[in-house]
Amino acid sequence: MKVTVKARLLVVLCAGLAGAPLAFADGKPAELSVSAKQYKQYFKAASDEFNVPVELLESIAYAETRWHPHVPKGQLKKNGEPEVEVESHHGMPISYGIMGLRDDPHFGHSLTQGAALIRVTPEQAASDTRSNIRAAAALLAQYGNRKTRAFPLEDWEDAVARYSGIPQREIAQIYSYEVYTAIRQGRGSDQYKINQRHVEMERIYGKDKLRKLSARRITVETGTPDPKISAPDFADTPNKK
Repeated sequence: MKVTVKARLLVVLCAGLAGAPLAFADGKPAELSVSAKQYKQYFKAASDEFNVPVELLESIAYAETRWHPHVPKGQLKKNGEPEVEVESHHGMPISYGIMGLRDDPHFGHSLTQGAALIRVTPEQAASDTRSNIRAAAALLAQYGNRKTRAFPLEDWEDAVARYSGIPQREIAQIYSYEVYTAIRQGRGSDQYKINQRHVEMERIYGKDKLRKLSARRITVETGTPDPKISAPDFADTPNKK
């Protein structure tokens, strides 16, 4: 079978999203860094401004960058933020900022579109974390088609999938599943934390689709020499007699 460049890129993207989670450790949680406390304010402010769920902004940032803003190689600001230098690798386009905004023909132009929505330059939306989060929130609000924070989180799945920039709906659902799982399970590090919140996963995906999404899988995470098998989020439910 002939594999297209776009298909390879989608596999790489989804493999990164499915990496081993940074779950809460037992006992007292780690003290958040100064940057993490600032991010918390940015997420809350963007949620208020654009009327989108703060949990989705936080978990999208986790799925995209693990709360480490992406900066093109050679452009580190060195201002204390936990930035990570990125560059194109094996045809995989780079993403920008803590929200992983993009500007390429494979995953779309969320960077320029989000920047236009909040009336800043793409350069500012890429390099300034507050603007990066605001641009992402504005996009999510647009994709939400007039939904507000009053709507259940489950109703935002299509908007989350669209945010991924992945054109294939089946693959985009892998992305949204990882985002919702971060909310359902909670995620934490010294860089940030998401408190656990109940999500009706079966309502979003249906029983059959959910079983596929939560199945064991081989995942590869950056910096890990060997692939790991992730544990399923849900156990199969026995058929009732």
